[in-house]
Amino acid sequence: MKIKKAELQKALELVKPGLAGKELIEQSTSFAFMGNRVVTYNDEISMSVPLVEGFNLTGAVKAEELYKLLTKLKGDEITLELTENEIQITCGKQRAGLSIQAEIKLPLEELGDIGKFSPLPKTFQESLKFVYPSAGTDMVHPVLTCVHITPDGWMEASDGFRVSRMDVGEDLPIKTNLLIPASMVRNILALGECTISTGKTGWVHFLNKEGTMLSCRIFTDSFPNVAAIMDVKGEELQLPKALTEMLERAKVFGKRDQAMDESVTIDVDGREFTISGENEYGWYEETCPVRYNGEPFTFAVTPHLLQGILEKSNSATIGKDKIRFDGEGWEFIAILRGNPTK
Repeated sequence: MKIKKAELQKALELVKPGLAGKELIEQSTSFAFMGNRVVTYNDEISMSVPLVEGFNLTGAVKAEELYKLLTKLKGDEITLELTENEIQITCGKQRAGLSIQAEIKLPLEELGDIGKFSPLPKTFQESLKFVYPSAGTDMVHPVLTCVHITPDGWMEASDGFRVSRMDVGEDLPIKTNLLIPASMVRNILALGECTISTGKTGWVHFLNKEGTMLSCRIFTDSFPNVAAIMDVKGEELQLPKALTEMLERAKVFGKRDQAMDESVTIDVDGREFTISGENEYGWYEETCPVRYNGEPFTFAVTPHLLQGILEKSNSATIGKDKIRFDGEGWEFIAILRGNPTK
């Protein structure tokens, strides 16, 4: 059985998010080949990608060894041959054999009956990208590590110190509210335009036009009612015109190991506007003039969330203890001076 090396590599890269760091579940650190698809599963997320027409292989192969081998082979095409307990790989004069488990033992039945997929609005991805940076990472409050999605098209996320909300613009093909872990959102965004199926279990499934399917476990809980903190009255602040360029420089030092932890700080004191970023490798600070006569304030924000805000608005409302950015169908609230909402 022959396949282009680049095609197999691409498929394996697409399903890598579904691999586990440690094999707490049997075969969760393996690529599971199931006929003409390759599948991964780690109890939180499962990825499935179609392979080229005519590809037919069943068995589980250790992911790290197979992927590393493919990156080292020199040649465009590889030949795969299955023996009793081994898959042999030939690429030109290069040959290798990897152990293979013929029986797929991943608990894929956990995914339940996936059911019919329904199209999502084109604005779904944009809305998801806007709100998810406001979700928390502290599992002491697990519901605040999720993006809350409602059937009438609203998305919201909050870590207790900030809230993002956005209207998709139309009803969604879901029957109940969804709580999707924000840590999974980047994988959903990577799919591009896709369809959705909520099935009948605690999972939600996304499928794109290339046939890549992502299934992720969802939370069963109630998202807090944030309506009470969304009303902010106070002085309007016009953001500096140079803020977009300032942000590009400051976010170099706002980077963290996890994208959701990235942060820059905004300080406004008198007529001085300061943006800063700091991580273990260094720090950056830049100041510019601003027209503001209210009390000094400070707040932290995820860089690409602030970039999204700046694309929609260059003004904010400064209340007693909150800052509000808003526009048609979206709003963002951040607590000033570290006063949590919960």
